[in-house]
Amino acid sequence: MMYKVIVADDEKSVRERVANFVRQMSDDFVLVGEYENGYDALAYGIPLEPDLVVTDIKMPFVGGLELVRQGKSELPLLQAIIVSGYDSFDYAKEAIELGVVGYISKPILFSQIKEAMLKAKDALDKNSLLNTDIDSLLATNEKYLDLVQNDDLNRLTMLKELPPNFVEKLKSDGILLEKPYVGFACFDADCEKDELSYEQSELIAFYLRSFAVELFPAGVLHFFENEVGHCLLLESDQPSLKGCYAGVFSTIIAKIKKTTGVSISVGVSDCGRPLEDLTLSFRRLFRHTKFALEYRTVMGSGLVLYYEDLCIASGNSGKIDDSEYSSLAYAILYGKQGEAKEICSRLIDTISKPDYASSYMMIANTLLDVILRSCVAISDVYKTHLSHASLVNALLGCKSSEALKSFFLDLIKEIISINESHRLSKIDEAVDHIFHYIEANYTKFGLSLDDVGKELGYSISYVSSILKQKDTSFTKYLTKIRMEKARALMMNGDVKIASVASMVGYEDPYYFSHCFKKYYGVSPMEFRKS
Repeated sequence: MMYKVIVADDEKSVRERVANFVRQMSDDFVLVGEYENGYDALAYGIPLEPDLVVTDIKMPFVGGLELVRQGKSELPLLQAIIVSGYDSFDYAKEAIELGVVGYISKPILFSQIKEAMLKAKDALDKNSLLNTDIDSLLATNEKYLDLVQNDDLNRLTMLKELPPNFVEKLKSDGILLEKPYVGFACFDADCEKDELSYEQSELIAFYLRSFAVELFPAGVLHFFENEVGHCLLLESDQPSLKGCYAGVFSTIIAKIKKTTGVSISVGVSDCGRPLEDLTLSFRRLFRHTKFALEYRTVMGSGLVLYYEDLCIASGNSGKIDDSEYSSLAYAILYGKQGEAKEICSRLIDTISKPDYASSYMMIANTLLDVILRSCVAISDVYKTHLSHASLVNALLGCKSSEALKSFFLDLIKEIISINESHRLSKIDEAVDHIFHYIEANYTKFGLSLDDVGKELGYSISYVSSILKQKDTSFTKYLTKIRMEKARALMMNGDVKIASVASMVGYEDPYYFSHCFKKYYGVSPMEFRKS
């Protein structure tokens, strides 16, 4: 496997030397970008999704450590090598805390770069290692997934309240719930189920459990599986799984993509306090994960989706217990149109047989109920499609199985479209909040993605994901706002360029000039003269 590398150093000779060293490792690495400062590497290099960054520690605008820190927030598996002309314990300590694979002092030798890059390759290889021995994987899985615990946890997701006797059963089966808070996370492949081979499904299950055991603290997670996907009951010391384990979720998703080639997403619930509240509805918490995962249909794939980010109102999707009906509702809610149509067509073919003559219309009415309950904004169906009475009349007017299929498949298509529009409106609302915050705070020195998340109550991954949906990023949008404001200020010839820089959020006027020229193609001085 070839791994992508970017190089960042403000000294041209050093940058070219490092780039040449990288090219000598062409059997394993490919150089995809060279940058003369940390800002350019962050703005233009990180979007290339490199596997390794080799960076100077001291650069204009954005230093190497900050480049690595922000790069890892977007690419959890990113490896880094620090090049430094400074013999400082503080720098080295911070680099170690960031998990860099090499800290090299100038002048740089090829042997040093090679050793560090081979170490990076080992780390990257481990993330990409693929064990295809399904039998051995299944044997290993047994130590992770106890059948009794799996049954307990699935029952837990269906309980409105937690009976005291069931608490004792959980303890006897090894589910102690000793932390003050609990919540659920559910991982699911982003493709349709029939697009995954048996081997891929087993590999995902195996590596998910392996990485979870590796990355979560000991004793906080309990595995189980159901029709939604691969699920975890997580214990936490904090009242938010996002606040406690955000980095772990994104790292697991990235590792699964590397090892299996399959994109997965995870829905994460709010937290409850089982030790204090025996009326805690685990069923409600588990529904959070399903509702969160529904947003893949409009936000994309490979995402960590937090219920608290999405502010989804519970109770929108009533379910029918029969497994076929549940599967149909699940497919509609998750926007899996092909799967929903296949299930519906199969059910209609089944009830069209003579054995179902007496129950045909009752089941057809149940199907209508399931499909309508799978809509998150049922009033929109009645506004844009037909009233409930008209839908029932249309159903009763179907005189053949083909007519019934056509009626239901059209309705499924309409409801999936409404669901996606409803979620898009929620996302658009969040985008407006983010844009307005940036527009109101662009003058602040050092404004960061983390500031946006903390102020608005969103996770960094959520902010990044929805900005990506708008074909931008935090850095790009902040730069756009600052440059537009700077351009207007530059029209006033009495305002000094250094003052303009300060007024739009740049402490360093040289950094401002660099960004201005990158954005407009001319320096501030040239712009003013023109």
